[in-house]
Amino acid sequence: MILVLGDGLLGSEVIGQSGWNYISRKEHGIDFTDLNSWSNKIPKETTLIVNLIANTNTYSRDAKSMYKVNYVAVMDLVEFCNERDIKLVHYSTDYVYEDSESNATETSEVGPVSHYAISKWLADEYIMRHSNDYLICRGSQKINPFPYDMAFTDLMGNFDYPEVLANILIDMIRLNASGLYNIGTPTKSMYDLAKESNSKVSPGLAPDFMPKDVTMDLTKMNNLFETKGKDLI
Repeated sequence: MILVLGDGLLGSEVIGQSGWNYISRKEHGIDFTDLNSWSNKIPKETTLIVNLIANTNTYSRDAKSMYKVNYVAVMDLVEFCNERDIKLVHYSTDYVYEDSESNATETSEVGPVSHYAISKWLADEYIMRHSNDYLICRGSQKINPFPYDMAFTDLMGNFDYPEVLANILIDMIRLNASGLYNIGTPTKSMYDLAKESNSKVSPGLAPDFMPKDVTMDLTKMNNLFETKGKDLI
């Protein structure tokens, strides 16, 4: 049985498209930073957990909360999954590449700068070092329709809308992918994406504190779909 943790922007799409069972922080009253709050709610028949819980307040100065949710709680989740022989699917972020080379691969040197990016990178590293069975997907989803009046023409990445990222993530799980993958769609600017859902959006430049290039090499993901995609038919 597959169980989704979290029903936020991406989680609600994954749940809606897949029909998988889920646990919600708000709906089920769990505190992800407290193992005892959620561990007894995991059905015994669970064989795979999709972790979509994260503090995504990207530039928050509340570092303590960021690390507790995005890193320390994930450490507990890894140990829980190992003890129960459960595969862990963890959704990370393209922000780990915020100070890395353009078109970063899964083996590129990461360059996290913000507390958000560092906390997500630490979780990735812990999973790769300690999990017995895992899939990490690094991606980024944006609100649909794009809700702001202005979008950045100089911010480049492989981001897309939640329904698109959810579909990719579900397919990767169904193909039994393991290891670390960059996921997303072809490189575009934030403005290019915004125009798809908001015809009135205006072009503008991103502030200096934002990473301008979080582009990722998607070869590994594309090769997986090319070689195993027939299994989804």
